[in-house]
Amino acid sequence: MVKAPEKFLDEYLSHEKGLGGKAGKKSSAPVRKVSDEEAARLKRNLQTLWDIYGTPEIKEILSREHEIRFFRIESDKATVRLSYVNKGIYMEYEVDMGFRKELAGAQIYKQAVMNLNRYFTYETGAEDLLKSANEALQALVDVLIDKEIPETDIWNAISKGEQVQISFHML
Repeated sequence: MVKAPEKFLDEYLSHEKGLGGKAGKKSSAPVRKVSDEEAARLKRNLQTLWDIYGTPEIKEILSREHEIRFFRIESDKATVRLSYVNKGIYMEYEVDMGFRKELAGAQIYKQAVMNLNRYFTYETGAEDLLKSANEALQALVDVLIDKEIPETDIWNAISKGEQVQISFHML
Protein backbone atom coordinates (compact mmCIF):
# COMPACT_ATOMS: atom_id res chain seq x y z
CA MET A 1 0.00 0.00 0.00
CA VAL A 2 1.27 3.48 -0.91
CA LYS A 3 1.40 6.06 1.85
CA ALA A 4 2.22 9.76 1.56
CA PRO A 5 5.19 11.02 3.56
CA GLU A 6 4.52 12.62 6.93
CA LYS A 7 3.63 16.35 6.66
CA PHE A 8 3.18 15.96 2.89
CA LEU A 9 -0.23 17.60 2.80
CA ASP A 10 0.87 20.51 5.01
CA GLU A 11 3.90 21.10 2.80
CA TYR A 12 1.81 20.92 -0.37
CA LEU A 13 -0.81 23.32 0.95
CA SER A 14 1.83 25.84 2.07
CA HIS A 15 3.42 25.59 -1.38
CA GLU A 16 0.02 26.23 -3.02
CA LYS A 17 -0.58 29.29 -0.82
CA GLY A 18 2.79 30.66 -1.89
CA LEU A 19 1.96 30.18 -5.57
CA GLY A 20 -1.44 31.80 -5.17
CA GLY A 21 0.06 34.87 -3.58
CA LYS A 22 2.59 35.29 -6.36
CA ALA A 23 -0.01 34.86 -9.07
CA GLY A 24 -2.26 37.45 -7.46
CA LYS A 25 0.50 40.03 -7.43
CA LYS A 26 1.50 39.24 -11.00
CA SER A 27 -2.00 39.60 -12.43
CA SER A 28 -2.79 42.99 -10.93
CA ALA A 29 -2.68 45.30 -13.91
CA PRO A 30 -2.90 49.05 -13.64
CA VAL A 31 -6.37 50.43 -14.12
CA ARG A 32 -6.80 52.11 -17.48
CA LYS A 33 -7.53 55.79 -17.05
CA VAL A 34 -10.74 56.97 -18.70
CA SER A 35 -12.82 60.11 -18.45
CA ASP A 36 -16.20 60.13 -16.77
CA GLU A 37 -17.83 60.35 -20.20
CA GLU A 38 -15.88 57.31 -21.47
CA ALA A 39 -16.71 55.31 -18.35
CA ALA A 40 -20.39 56.16 -18.74
CA ARG A 41 -20.30 55.11 -22.43
CA LEU A 42 -18.63 51.82 -21.50
CA LYS A 43 -21.28 51.08 -18.88
CA ARG A 44 -24.12 52.06 -21.25
CA ASN A 45 -22.78 49.79 -23.99
CA LEU A 46 -22.36 46.88 -21.57
CA GLN A 47 -25.90 47.43 -20.29
CA THR A 48 -27.32 47.58 -23.82
CA LEU A 49 -25.65 44.30 -24.84
CA TRP A 50 -26.84 42.60 -21.64
CA ASP A 51 -30.40 43.97 -21.92
CA ILE A 52 -30.70 42.63 -25.48
CA TYR A 53 -29.47 39.23 -24.29
CA GLY A 54 -32.24 39.15 -21.67
CA THR A 55 -35.11 39.71 -24.11
CA PRO A 56 -37.67 36.97 -24.84
CA GLU A 57 -36.83 37.18 -28.56
CA ILE A 58 -33.18 36.33 -28.00
CA LYS A 59 -34.11 33.53 -25.57
CA GLU A 60 -36.51 32.14 -28.23
CA ILE A 61 -33.77 32.14 -30.89
CA LEU A 62 -31.31 30.52 -28.46
CA SER A 63 -33.82 27.75 -27.70
CA ARG A 64 -33.56 26.80 -31.40
CA GLU A 65 -29.93 27.66 -32.10
CA HIS A 66 -26.81 27.31 -29.97
CA GLU A 67 -25.35 30.70 -30.71
CA ILE A 68 -26.11 34.14 -32.14
CA ARG A 69 -23.00 35.90 -33.36
CA PHE A 70 -23.68 39.60 -33.31
CA PHE A 71 -20.47 41.63 -32.98
CA ARG A 72 -17.01 41.51 -34.58
CA ILE A 73 -14.00 43.68 -33.84
CA GLU A 74 -10.79 43.66 -35.82
CA SER A 75 -7.66 45.47 -34.70
CA ASP A 76 -3.97 45.20 -35.49
CA LYS A 77 -3.40 42.72 -32.66
CA ALA A 78 -6.74 40.94 -32.13
CA THR A 79 -9.94 39.71 -33.72
CA VAL A 80 -12.87 39.50 -31.32
CA ARG A 81 -16.32 38.00 -31.90
CA LEU A 82 -19.18 38.33 -29.41
CA SER A 83 -22.00 35.81 -29.32
CA TYR A 84 -25.14 35.28 -27.33
CA VAL A 85 -25.37 31.70 -26.05
CA ASN A 86 -27.66 29.99 -23.54
CA LYS A 87 -25.17 30.67 -20.75
CA GLY A 88 -24.68 34.37 -21.50
CA ILE A 89 -22.35 36.37 -23.69
CA TYR A 90 -19.25 34.66 -25.02
CA MET A 91 -16.19 36.15 -26.64
CA GLU A 92 -14.12 34.20 -29.15
CA TYR A 93 -10.80 35.81 -29.87
CA GLU A 94 -7.55 35.45 -31.70
CA VAL A 95 -4.56 37.51 -30.60
CA ASP A 96 -1.48 37.97 -32.76
CA MET A 97 1.45 37.03 -30.52
CA GLY A 98 4.06 38.02 -33.11
CA PHE A 99 6.95 36.10 -34.61
CA ARG A 100 9.06 33.57 -32.71
CA LYS A 101 12.72 33.09 -33.64
CA GLU A 102 12.86 29.70 -31.92
CA LEU A 103 10.10 28.48 -34.27
CA ALA A 104 11.87 29.55 -37.47
CA GLY A 105 10.11 32.89 -37.53
CA ALA A 106 6.60 31.43 -37.32
CA GLN A 107 3.69 33.76 -36.64
CA ILE A 108 2.01 32.73 -33.37
CA TYR A 109 -1.65 33.28 -32.48
CA LYS A 110 -3.51 32.70 -29.25
CA GLN A 111 -7.11 31.57 -29.66
CA ALA A 112 -9.67 31.17 -26.89
CA VAL A 113 -13.31 31.44 -25.89
CA MET A 114 -14.28 33.37 -22.77
CA ASN A 115 -17.56 33.81 -20.92
CA LEU A 116 -18.03 37.56 -20.37
CA ASN A 117 -21.01 37.43 -17.98
CA ARG A 118 -19.01 38.74 -15.02
CA TYR A 119 -18.32 41.97 -16.90
CA PHE A 120 -22.03 42.49 -17.57
CA THR A 121 -23.63 41.29 -14.35
CA TYR A 122 -21.39 42.55 -11.55
CA GLU A 123 -21.38 46.12 -10.30
CA THR A 124 -17.61 46.29 -10.83
CA GLY A 125 -17.70 44.70 -14.32
CA ALA A 126 -16.70 47.85 -16.19
CA GLU A 127 -13.86 48.55 -13.76
CA ASP A 128 -12.68 44.94 -14.08
CA LEU A 129 -12.60 45.31 -17.86
CA LEU A 130 -10.45 48.41 -17.50
CA LYS A 131 -7.97 46.45 -15.35
CA SER A 132 -7.61 43.54 -17.78
CA ALA A 133 -4.25 42.81 -19.36
CA ASN A 134 -5.88 40.54 -21.97
CA GLU A 135 -5.32 42.13 -25.41
CA ALA A 136 -8.67 40.88 -26.74
CA LEU A 137 -10.53 42.44 -23.80
CA GLN A 138 -8.54 45.64 -24.33
CA ALA A 139 -9.69 45.74 -27.97
CA LEU A 140 -13.29 45.26 -26.80
CA VAL A 141 -12.90 48.05 -24.24
CA ASP A 142 -11.40 50.37 -26.88
CA VAL A 143 -14.53 49.98 -29.01
CA LEU A 144 -17.02 50.17 -26.14
CA ILE A 145 -15.37 53.35 -24.85
CA ASP A 146 -14.87 54.99 -28.23
CA LYS A 147 -18.24 54.34 -29.86
CA GLU A 148 -21.83 54.47 -28.69
CA ILE A 149 -23.24 51.14 -29.88
CA PRO A 150 -26.85 51.78 -30.92
CA GLU A 151 -29.30 49.09 -29.85
CA THR A 152 -30.84 49.20 -33.34
CA ASP A 153 -27.48 48.21 -34.91
CA ILE A 154 -27.41 45.03 -32.81
CA TRP A 155 -31.06 44.17 -33.56
CA ASN A 156 -30.58 44.83 -37.31
CA ALA A 157 -27.45 42.68 -37.47
CA ILE A 158 -29.13 39.79 -35.64
CA SER A 159 -32.27 39.98 -37.78
CA LYS A 160 -30.17 39.76 -40.95
CA GLY A 161 -27.94 36.98 -39.58
CA GLU A 162 -24.95 39.33 -39.66
CA GLN A 163 -22.60 40.93 -37.16
CA VAL A 164 -21.92 44.53 -36.30
CA GLN A 165 -18.36 44.95 -37.61
CA ILE A 166 -15.84 47.46 -36.32
CA SER A 167 -12.23 47.73 -37.46
CA PHE A 168 -9.59 49.97 -36.01
CA HIS A 169 -5.84 50.32 -36.15
CA MET A 170 -3.56 51.42 -33.36
CA LEU A 171 -1.41 54.42 -34.15
